[in-house]
Amino acid sequence: MNLWRIRTKVFAFFSLLFAFFIQANSQTEISPTSVYNIQAGTKILVQMDNEINSKVASVNDTFTTTLAEPLIIREVVVLPVGAVIEGRVTKVNRASAGGKDGSLTVSFETLRLADSAKREIEGVLDKELEAVSSQKLKLLTIIGGTAIGGIVGALSKTENGALIGVGIGAGAGTAVALLQKGKDVSIKADEKFEIRLTKNVILPAQDY
Repeated sequence: MNLWRIRTKVFAFFSLLFAFFIQANSQTEISPTSVYNIQAGTKILVQMDNEINSKVASVNDTFTTTLAEPLIIREVVVLPVGAVIEGRVTKVNRASAGGKDGSLTVSFETLRLADSAKREIEGVLDKELEAVSSQKLKLLTIIGGTAIGGIVGALSKTENGALIGVGIGAGAGTAVALLQKGKDVSIKADEKFEIRLTKNVILPAQDY
């Protein structure tokens, strides 16, 4: 009889202990609708700490950005100004001849808060980087060569001189355009831009 009572008490003790842990976990779990569960698609305005440029950057180069304004969800500040988001260069192409512009692809992978808390994130640039268009310059060069050639041909006063001049001018303009180098792209220091999250980020409320 005593052994049966001891077993009953032990069973009751572990049942209560199990119930306690279940309750504790349910209280700390973040609801999918919580303001601390930042949804994929959320945009965050940041400011670049140090410039990155397709002219000198390499794959796996890292850089940091700082929140330029707080992220507020339903009137609650979930990310304060000063939080740091670390990024990494994942692909880079240098500008080259023929008016080919450079390109940079970056990802945002780590969020660091003022209290040293860290969260892994997945984010991308909301807008792709664009060079000051060298394609427009290339087109203007060809058009300019065509126009000059036409004028020179017309002044020659020979039959079909204008048409010949246009052809020569267009060819010369195209040749010059092909020799022109494209523009590199960059994010300059202190430049502000938006990051778009591609995966939910859970920020437990007790971190704040």
